[in-house]
Amino acid sequence: MSDLPRNARLFALFRVFFNCRFYYPVYFVMYTDFGLSVAEFATLNLVWAVAIVVLEIPSGALADQIGRKRLVVGAAALMVLEMVVLLVTPPHTGIVFWMFAINRVLSGAAEAAASGADEALTYDSIPAESRDAVWRRTMKLAMIGMSCGFIVTSVVGAASYSPDFVNWLFGTSLTKGDTLKIPLYLNLATALATLAIALRFEEAGAPSAGGGAGAIRGSFAGTFRAGLWILRSPAATSLMLIGLFYDSIIRVFYTVSSNIYKLLRLPEASWGLIGAVASVFGIGAAIACERMAKRYHATANFAFVSCLVFLGCLALANLPPLWGVVLLLPIMISMRFLHYFLSHYLNMVTPSRQRATVLSFRGVTMNLAFGGLTLLFGVLTSRLAGEPANAGSDDPELAAFGDALGWWPGYFAAGAVAISLFIRLRYRASLTRLVADARSEVEGQPAG
Repeated sequence: MSDLPRNARLFALFRVFFNCRFYYPVYFVMYTDFGLSVAEFATLNLVWAVAIVVLEIPSGALADQIGRKRLVVGAAALMVLEMVVLLVTPPHTGIVFWMFAINRVLSGAAEAAASGADEALTYDSIPAESRDAVWRRTMKLAMIGMSCGFIVTSVVGAASYSPDFVNWLFGTSLTKGDTLKIPLYLNLATALATLAIALRFEEAGAPSAGGGAGAIRGSFAGTFRAGLWILRSPAATSLMLIGLFYDSIIRVFYTVSSNIYKLLRLPEASWGLIGAVASVFGIGAAIACERMAKRYHATANFAFVSCLVFLGCLALANLPPLWGVVLLLPIMISMRFLHYFLSHYLNMVTPSRQRATVLSFRGVTMNLAFGGLTLLFGVLTSRLAGEPANAGSDDPELAAFGDALGWWPGYFAAGAVAISLFIRLRYRASLTRLVADARSEVEGQPAG
């Protein structure tokens, strides 16, 4: 790690502390324990996605105008604020929904500010002659670090949330109300560490504007130019479509995973161990990603991701109690492969002058799709809860939740086939060919 450029090392640390959160293993259940319903959970995730959609593209263009470091530091500061908002929220009161809404807007703003800016800041600071090899290593290092971080946050987060485990470990008599916010306090500490890391980045080059009204006008002009470029670039358009569709279904899985474990009748304290085991496999995935990106072409790599996600969806639709969690491993590690390949190929085909803006478009499409799918899943679950077979059960919402998972294999298969046909019929070429042509154009060389 010491032989990597300064920004590359900081990028790996920033990704670990920004993304590895102690409340993730209990994410869905924490919302309900604060007093929110499934419908309110879906609405809040839509608020989060809309906040990102509204802020992300201008923030990416603004990063290209006033400097990427300023946006990265801003993202870390917003992360601190979003944690503080939840920590001062009293559970089961009339203001819970509105406090969570504020948290979701702050979180969306943080994601918007970081998305694109951190990658662009790091990628453009790497010498051009060694950029491909160093970036592959940097992404692998970030993924391994995140996997290790997820092991710690998953185990500690889930264990600290469980009053039974905490009482057994320390001989106390705490209740759920006492342990509800422990993961949030832990995450406030990592948010402060994220801010410290962000302040140490070095700007890769001089920004094109000094700030103020001129920078804001320039950000929107840059947004418009980048949007036109994406629409005119078959490779960028294809990668964006793959990213928004695949990421949405994988991320919905992660956000509701605690309820899936509940459906599997697993004790709360074990949820973190499941995430930790998945993260161990994530370390292997990081090593495999680098080798696959170097050895295989884009079409083959994304076909591999498709197989992982589809197998995971099949498992979700047919979950046997307890040991069925083993079948979820493919979808658990698919996110690592998807984001590594997206970053690898999208950076490869994007001009440096608008890299942060284009990467922000990637984030926008993903988060918009995620928000829409979350809302759709929430509506479907609510409707199924009213079915006679579920209405008479002990927990109608949980039963309906299990029924809704049965729709996932067909939904994913239809979407993946539709995207594949669109690329073939619209551009008359494979994804591999589109990426190669776009890379040659960016490098100013004829396609090989």
